[in-house]
Amino acid sequence: MPKKILVCVDMGRMADHLVEFGHSLAHRLDAEVAFINVLPSPHLWKGYGTWINPDVTREAAESARKKIQYLIRVAEEKNHEFSYHENARDHPHEHEIIIEQGDSAEVIIDKARRLDFNLIVIGFKGSSGIQHMMVGSTTTNVSRYAHCSVLIYRPDFDPF
Repeated sequence: MPKKILVCVDMGRMADHLVEFGHSLAHRLDAEVAFINVLPSPHLWKGYGTWINPDVTREAAESARKKIQYLIRVAEEKNHEFSYHENARDHPHEHEIIIEQGDSAEVIIDKARRLDFNLIVIGFKGSSGIQHMMVGSTTTNVSRYAHCSVLIYRPDFDPF
């Protein structure tokens, strides 16, 4: 069974640390790594349909993809030993970036199960305090209901 890690990235302050940590961890473990960002459910905007440009979701998804691509490049520049394939030293590798829409915990858990990930890496808190008060913590729900192990990342904490 191939080793696969899914790194959950929101667009908060922890995103750069999380991408760098997930990228480094995957390469140290010789595992595939994919990065996922979940946009809010379109149902949150029901009733505002006539006020909101229909391209907002597409633009948000493209913006998230570009930011994650940038953060991966920065992580690879910081860790040169991880920036190339073992078999093709002259060609930088690509990582899958998944942009979905819906309830964050449900989408992450479903993707991890369907795509057969062995580990989910998620930040200890997200960027939305309001969402936490209304629907609960994504991190809590992912760690409770995921089919695989979940590593909860805390920046600036070195367990060793």
